[in-house]
Amino acid sequence: MGVNRGSVSIGMGGWDLEPFNNVFYPPRPRKGFRKLEYYSQFFDSVEVNATFYNTSLGPDHARRWLDDVSGNKDFIFTVKLFQGFTHTYTAAYSDVRSVHGLLEPLAAAGKMGGLLIQFPYSFTNINERRMYLMQLAKAFQPHRLFVEVRHNSWNSPLMYNFFQENKLHLVNVDLPGIKQHMPLTCQSWNGAAYFRMMGRNVMTWDRPFLKHHSGNYLVSDRYHYLYKDRELEHLLTLIEQMQQRSSTTFVVFHNDPQANSLVNGFQLRHMVRHKQRVLVPENLVAVFPSLKQISASVNVQHPLFAEVA
Repeated sequence: MGVNRGSVSIGMGGWDLEPFNNVFYPPRPRKGFRKLEYYSQFFDSVEVNATFYNTSLGPDHARRWLDDVSGNKDFIFTVKLFQGFTHTYTAAYSDVRSVHGLLEPLAAAGKMGGLLIQFPYSFTNINERRMYLMQLAKAFQPHRLFVEVRHNSWNSPLMYNFFQENKLHLVNVDLPGIKQHMPLTCQSWNGAAYFRMMGRNVMTWDRPFLKHHSGNYLVSDRYHYLYKDRELEHLLTLIEQMQQRSSTTFVVFHNDPQANSLVNGFQLRHMVRHKQRVLVPENLVAVFPSLKQISASVNVQHPLFAEVA
């Protein structure tokens, strides 16, 4: 099995994640090392999650990101909307302007895949919230908008029509089969599809965030999950179905507490590319030996690999 490689962009939910250090990124990076530049040699997209926490990132940050990924002509960004619009409802009109300011350089460069608007499970389908979605759609046009809703009350043909009428794309989100979670759908319209793979960790989904033993960052067992081969093969089947009606399909892995997202990302790249070997950092293969069977030889002459030569 396999699909047209140019039509599927596989990436992670951010690039500056603590579990990726020393496992994916070189343990002794050279001076001036840029994580996003390195990341972009292996993946064709990333979901920017830092934007979820505040609106301080602006056009200069976007231009730096564009410079970082300039070596990969296929690279494209999706950007997660500030939580003030989706979780705390503290956003002001100034935040709308700030978001547009960040997105515009990416859009001008043809590197803006879409704005991700992710709501929590508590965001159920009632009239007031449908009206709010319509307001967001107007506030953030003309950008492509992907909306993730996690409560099954949104899962109906009528709501699919509502999304389409308001130029909103429904995210196909993979969640544990508990509560009234949305099932993993296979929906797409207007030429774009989005899969967010959150893992299926039923046991610890509701476990709160805890400080890492180093005290440097928060961790949660919620996303601790490694997708099995058969689960990835099912995902590939869904992606193949998308090819009938979508020119662009994004797949983002969020199961990252133990860097499993990277493993699954490379495995899916291998599947999508008709089982051709894919470039995987040697240090990641050392930690996850199962990747050796799909990994291409690293070209140590490449400047990004100078530190592992």
